[in-house]
Amino acid sequence: MTGGMNFMKTLRDAPRKKIALAAVLIAAITVTLGCVIYASFPQKDGLDDLPAKPCHGAVSQDTIRKILKDTESVDLRTSQTKPDASFWTTCNVFTQEGSGFHVEARINDSGIPRWREWQVSQGEDEGKPVIDFKAGDSAISWPRRASLYLKCTPELEKDKPSEQYALAIETHIRGSMRIDGEELRQTLANIAIEMAHYAQKKAKCQEKTYVPAPGHPVPF
Repeated sequence: MTGGMNFMKTLRDAPRKKIALAAVLIAAITVTLGCVIYASFPQKDGLDDLPAKPCHGAVSQDTIRKILKDTESVDLRTSQTKPDASFWTTCNVFTQEGSGFHVEARINDSGIPRWREWQVSQGEDEGKPVIDFKAGDSAISWPRRASLYLKCTPELEKDKPSEQYALAIETHIRGSMRIDGEELRQTLANIAIEMAHYAQKKAKCQEKTYVPAPGHPVPF
């Protein structure tokens, strides 16, 4: 793991031309550290050059362009583990100005009350309380973050009926966005929903928990 971190630090400190070359090389391969697969594209020439669905195929470029302001370069970093009881997938997209978002999905072995208690304990967002929305088994929203919970026994764990598994999806933003207010809240909820659909398929969840189709208004 340390080797990978040192590699990324060297990449960040390198001249722009070298970074651009490294980005091309990294785009063609993944760096495997232990059981985690990392893909990093430290320099892209703006949002238009991102893949159509850069977050493992979960979040669309259209969604990203909707919330992030135009920029000359964008930093895309993803990671993902084997889809078993320790499954975890993440995506970070940040502009050179420091604005961006983080979204992740991970297998959780706690029930809804404990999950919700943890989420709410993180505090209010901009002084505004949490709002529930309809997705999965439970979903909650703040002005600048959203979380979603759905039951999910990965296919690799289906022979362990005594265990209870769920997917916990979280997304939050940092910095100034292109949109705000209710539109931003809706978009963050949709990012969580997009990631939920991807994670359900990746883990091959044995439960068929309903998650709304991405891109539609979320009922709060």
